Amino acid sequence: MDGLRKPVGDQPAGVYWVRRILALVVIAVVVVALWFIVSSLLGAGDEAEAPETGTSTSPDATTDAAPDPSRACVADDVTLAVAATPTSVAAGSTPGFEVSIEDVGSSACTLSTTGEGTELVIRSGNEQYYSSTWCEEDPGFGETEWILQPGDRKSLQLTWSGERFDKSCEVISDWDAGTYWVAVAIGGVAADEVQFQAHRLSRGAGAAICDRESS
Repeated sequence: MDGLRKPVGDQPAGVYWVRRILALVVIAVVVVALWFIVSSLLGAGDEAEAPETGTSTSPDATTDAAPDPSRACVADDVTLAVAATPTSVAAGSTPGFEVSIEDVGSSACTLSTTGEGTELVIRSGNEQYYSSTWCEEDPGFGETEWILQPGDRKSLQLTWSGERFDKSCEVISDWDAGTYWVAVAIGGVAADEVQFQAHRLSRGAGAAICDRESS
């Protein structure tokens, strides 16, 4: 104990006391620094774990939400097919077309004939004879809207007057015998083009029709 109170050595006692005080200060600084480091590490760990204890969205909550059936159908939801009825008609007559619609998606959607991307187009070669967008007053597709469930099938009947129009919906000529193509789209979903034929009536057939009309 005397060694602590009365330092032994060649230096004055005050020198040893200063050294002891400095050593204690250094130890205290090291202890405080270690305390701050440990506290910081523990705090960072708590912050990293905090989101796990907060409110989170359950996966079941998103998967269980029913899709909105009012959403517009897209090509992944429905398929369209068009068929000329019949596939060969007399030139100058009124050909008809049957459009078949099938919902091949996994959830309900809405398909409307009044939406953008609805069109009936007739062409022969590179010459376009008709587009329903040129003649908005034509009855055409009407105003039909379906809420389609997976597996649903619908059909629609369309006709063309058999006349050639310009973009102002003015008739510029009757159509003639030849090969024609019909294309249909509803609400931006398109069917593949289908070919049909127009033929002239033979003289015998024309005379028979005239005889029936006159009788």
